[in-house]
Amino acid sequence: MKIGYLGPKGSFTYSAVKNYFQNGEWLPYISLTDLIDAQTAKEIDYAMVPIENSIEGSVLPALDHVYETLPKIQGEIVLPIKQQLMVHPKNQEGWRSVTKICSHPQALAQSQIYLKKYFPQVEIEQMSSTAQGAQQVAEHPSEKLAAIGPREAAEQFGLIIVQEDIQSIRDNETRFWLLGQSAISATLPILMHKATLFVDLPENHPGALYQVLAVFAEKKLNLTKIESRPQKTRLGEYFFVIEVEITPSDNTLEEVIDSLQDKHFPVQLIGKYPVYRKL
Repeated sequence: MKIGYLGPKGSFTYSAVKNYFQNGEWLPYISLTDLIDAQTAKEIDYAMVPIENSIEGSVLPALDHVYETLPKIQGEIVLPIKQQLMVHPKNQEGWRSVTKICSHPQALAQSQIYLKKYFPQVEIEQMSSTAQGAQQVAEHPSEKLAAIGPREAAEQFGLIIVQEDIQSIRDNETRFWLLGQSAISATLPILMHKATLFVDLPENHPGALYQVLAVFAEKKLNLTKIESRPQKTRLGEYFFVIEVEITPSDNTLEEVIDSLQDKHFPVQLIGKYPVYRKL
């Protein structure tokens, strides 16, 4: 069984894979689009994809590419995210004088309050993952570099953590979708069961969103998320990401989908799946 993650080893996505799977061949990918494409092309069995953070919101490149490729969600895992500032051991004493900080855009954004306060003039370099930022620091010990990322990245690349838990809020969490063709369970407690749908709204249709939401309200289904995204066709054309809490044995969701299709709203069911949380 092959499981892909946003690499290199030591990223938060790697941590999500470690918590979800007990075994398997874990393969790093350099970008989210490459990772999703590998799963849809069946080069790997599963892809672990970050989809939303409690500080920065949706990971839009991942969300949009899932809409474009329509894989299936087989599970979700919610991980606590703690950002660490790390440097090469040679720069441990003078870490306050670093000239560049490297990390993934999400990690940088989650730490922006700390960065503005303590490193307002330092150059920021965006990387494809937090682990790649740590790797950059490890490979250039003569430069005054720092990285922001998980504790695992520091351990993986032999770096020293000089400031702990620099994320902007204490209870920082990220949701990861497990994309794949077949269901597979994790060994973590199940928080709830959800379903994710993509619903296209026609252009200039008065009350279209109200009509969509009314169907869920009539069936007394609780929405856990609704978000609009452009279809990238032309201005005014959107799709909505709708996540809803479900009971696995209940057929109410199927009734909702039938009702939306009867009203001429294109619907794609992306998955019905358990949600796990790592405490």
